[in-house]
Amino acid sequence: MDFRLTAEQELFKQTVREFAEKHIAPRAREIDQKGAGIPDEIIRGMADLGIFGVTVPEEYGGAGVPGEELVYGMLVVHEIARAELSMSLPVYLLLVLGWAHLIAKHGTPELKREVLPRVAKGEWFLGIATTEPSGGSDLANIRTQGKRAGDTYILNGEKIYISGVNEAKQRGGGHVTLFKTAPELGNQGMTFAYVPLASPGITTAKLGMMGRNGLSTGIITYENVAVPAKYVLASENRGFYAAMEGFNAARVLVCAACTGGAERALELSSEYVKQRKLFNTPLAKFEGISFEIAEDYAQLEMIKTQILKTAWMIDRERAQPGSFARSEINANVAICKLIAPPLGVAITQHAMMYHGAMGYTTETPLEMLLRGLLSYVVGAEGGLNVMKIIIAREFIGDVAIPYK
Repeated sequence: MDFRLTAEQELFKQTVREFAEKHIAPRAREIDQKGAGIPDEIIRGMADLGIFGVTVPEEYGGAGVPGEELVYGMLVVHEIARAELSMSLPVYLLLVLGWAHLIAKHGTPELKREVLPRVAKGEWFLGIATTEPSGGSDLANIRTQGKRAGDTYILNGEKIYISGVNEAKQRGGGHVTLFKTAPELGNQGMTFAYVPLASPGITTAKLGMMGRNGLSTGIITYENVAVPAKYVLASENRGFYAAMEGFNAARVLVCAACTGGAERALELSSEYVKQRKLFNTPLAKFEGISFEIAEDYAQLEMIKTQILKTAWMIDRERAQPGSFARSEINANVAICKLIAPPLGVAITQHAMMYHGAMGYTTETPLEMLLRGLLSYVVGAEGGLNVMKIIIAREFIGDVAIPYK
């Protein structure tokens, strides 16, 4: 087992870093403050590098390397997050990559031909819509329903805290959406389908958010929306399981975004404490600071390795089914999601403290990084306590599940 990156992966990573540092980092504050979204020229530049196609098979216009799709996705999200510290662009990217990854596996041929080439070119946004006003973690109790009518489903319901409502309107695309088709069957009566946001009967509303202001978050309401059966992932009433598989990939990419931002914050800390003096002594000489940086660095390196391992496991299982038990993948993903977001927040807070009063100003990008990372601590893509439940279930057994 060798977790060193290949020469091709290293080259791609370096190419993305150079692009991000030159074209994205200087505009991060603009993306966060302007509220007009991510500039089209940045999206085009990323598409030209093949960034949006790393989880899309070549036959659908992507650049996905068979058996390495999620590893490439993790690498590119990490690099973009180092540059765009508001987390707006990293989140945009990880959503597109994560859910394209699922469509490539479980989508119908018609759906793949319609969506994946546009996604790989950076033309369309692709997101996820599961959370409802009643909650996000308890998907068994969602209320949105789809009734079969010939070769379509008639969708009614509401989703909330959904990323990309404006982007899917402006650029095209939509969201993979979970709804009930056989409510009496619980988890076994849900269907997961791609729903274009331009579909008749859909209305949206934008929510004001604490951070990630370059990416819209809002409400999607469905009123008698016709969803073609060809847009269903996996099969009718198997949507819950397809969504959970998708969340595993998405959470790995979320964690890559968190570590990318945290890595840059740690670098800013190192640079600052070497030149800033207190009592004519560089801050780096105070062990209260240097030891904390050392501990943060050690923990960050460990979780980066765990994320790489988990991405590799998912890729291996996809290429060679049966390589890993589902429970093993679930637990490893949950470990990543449990550790990476709060570690990113802690590293960012420490960096702000080293900078003193300046750390609380917009003269550094740290405050927008903190706002962006907090979304993944409070629950986006799965709350931290839910991750603990998953880990406990896989390690202790079903007796540890509180809701059974």
